[in-house]
Amino acid sequence: MSSSTMDEVPDRVAALASDDAVTAPLRTVIVAGTPLQRALAVTIMFFSLSIAILLIYTAAFGTITGYLQRIAFVFASISLALLAKSATGRHWQARGIAGLLPDVVLMGLMFAGMIYVFGDYTSFARRIGFPNGADMFFGVTYLVAVLEATRRYLGWPMIAIIVLFIVQALFGEYFPGAFSAPNVNWRTLVEILFMQDQGIFGPTTAVAATYLMIFLIFGAMLVRTNAVLFFQDLSLAIMGRRPGGPAHVAVASSAMLGTASGSVVGNVAGTGSFTIPLMKRSGFRPEYAGAVEAVASSGAQIMPPILGSAAFLMAGFLGRNYWDIVIAAIIPAGLYFFAIFAQIGLRAHRNKLSQVEGALPRLWPVLLSGGHFLLAIAALVAPFFFGMSPQRSALIGLGALLVLSLLRASTRVTMVSYVESVVDGIANNLAVAVAVAGAGILMGTVWVSGAGNLLADFVVQTSNGVLPVALVLTAIIALVLGMGLPTPAVYLTVAVLVVPGLVQMGAPELASHLFAFYFGILANVTPPVALAAYAAASIAKADLNRTGYQAFKLAMAGFIVPFCFIYDTSLLLDGAWPQILIATATAACGVFLLAIAIEGWFLVTARHYERALLAVAALMMIWSSRVTELAGLAIALALVAVLWRRAKTSGASEAVRDLGGTQPASSESSQ
Repeated sequence: MSSSTMDEVPDRVAALASDDAVTAPLRTVIVAGTPLQRALAVTIMFFSLSIAILLIYTAAFGTITGYLQRIAFVFASISLALLAKSATGRHWQARGIAGLLPDVVLMGLMFAGMIYVFGDYTSFARRIGFPNGADMFFGVTYLVAVLEATRRYLGWPMIAIIVLFIVQALFGEYFPGAFSAPNVNWRTLVEILFMQDQGIFGPTTAVAATYLMIFLIFGAMLVRTNAVLFFQDLSLAIMGRRPGGPAHVAVASSAMLGTASGSVVGNVAGTGSFTIPLMKRSGFRPEYAGAVEAVASSGAQIMPPILGSAAFLMAGFLGRNYWDIVIAAIIPAGLYFFAIFAQIGLRAHRNKLSQVEGALPRLWPVLLSGGHFLLAIAALVAPFFFGMSPQRSALIGLGALLVLSLLRASTRVTMVSYVESVVDGIANNLAVAVAVAGAGILMGTVWVSGAGNLLADFVVQTSNGVLPVALVLTAIIALVLGMGLPTPAVYLTVAVLVVPGLVQMGAPELASHLFAFYFGILANVTPPVALAAYAAASIAKADLNRTGYQAFKLAMAGFIVPFCFIYDTSLLLDGAWPQILIATATAACGVFLLAIAIEGWFLVTARHYERALLAVAALMMIWSSRVTELAGLAIALALVAVLWRRAKTSGASEAVRDLGGTQPASSESSQ
């Protein structure tokens, strides 16, 4: 990568971070900004609090008709998105009146449309299938507003995908081959996308408009009440004394905090500022320290109970219970993080890295000072066991966090900060709100045109009916989309366009959706555009390419596990317990062998052919066939015996060979 390119990538990462931090300067601007900046700041707070009040009220009382709640949510969210970022991508603080006027006009038309629907919803609902001119006008208004917000937050690739399928719906007769279909009348298309629950106000928007954003508010309040420090201290107390402990601390703290966040880059920025310098001081090379943080923050999006925001979107998309998604994600997430811990541990022992320097927090005092955060998370999850709805569970968890944070002076913040955390949860996750509305247009268009079935057939034909080939194609599509889109948008796009083809070929439905979600996340650590790794590299002051390469190696298990649970759903806790335990044990052994193969060390340095054989044995054990598992186990035992014998004969004097990525605490030369 050229120096000019290296300069551009951190700028892009910084831009993404600033986009996520819509609310960071609100208080300062209200106090010292220009009149226009103050007006925008107050409006952003107003819309954010309005959305939060709507969500909390309906979670508590549930008295608003579903469609009315969704249109109110979309109006407020899209209006907020249009204000927070200009048509040219400028931050709201840098906006002028001239550039603001078109957005204000569009917001006014959206508001008129919402009032129009609220004014006589009964008549509006009766006209479904027979829209009048006003219905068409306001329908087009909402379509234009959502598409423009999608362009600003998700970029031209998402717009290109949506517009392509709109054109295919309207002019299907002119499309070649498998994509040829009868034309859909434009009035029918607008009516379905605006008036029915198959478009903008479909199931994914329903999830966001009822409880998803409450969970994101919960995550924002965790940050505001100093939960970051608690999880870091807890990780230090548990893992800081291990060799290479700072890297384990980074993984644990990022996983615990990041599960409640909807932004991978935000996770890196939030925890990396503490963990990356800590890793560097203990002997890890800057690029490896950045890679650890990037992989951990990315993996936090697959960590139950919240999985970033995907668990809710997946539940809404599939029409399944949220808890089904959480349970299914437990073992794959465990394997992902077990692989990271194993690789870090092997590298730390090989290079004789030190533990965290200085006095470490003690577990019991840490739990006494901040253990109530764990109680708040338990309060968030426990209601699901008693059959409560996700929105009621989210409300209970949010209330518990608010009350429990008041119990300790270290976690008690001002009322203004609590309000700001509510604004943070809404305004700093606008990309999620925009993604669900944009995906609604895509879903509705594909549904009315029949393109979903056409695409499923196309996937089957392209892969020649071979499921592994189709899975590889799906993984590539998700990785490519993930280079330019946030994870929720990647998942929703692949779920609509590609996953039905996998299901048609016999892949389990839930496993196929998790497969698409995993690879959308892994795009964050896959060169050449590994945004999470580049964000971590900018904090670590490390080379971008090396950091991306190290992150890719650390996340290697994440690329394999999704293929495994497609063929063996017992890894998703689906099946008899003996089968689940055997599948989990063999997969864990395979993941550990893969870690040895990647690091090239177990007691002694492994030779190249030994690493290759270990990788083969790992893949054989991870695969679902009992025959291949036994064969892989036999190969692994033979190789481990060889390594153990060599370590015994050579003793502790064997030199540590440089494999790149870390440096011993005492010497740079071993790298």
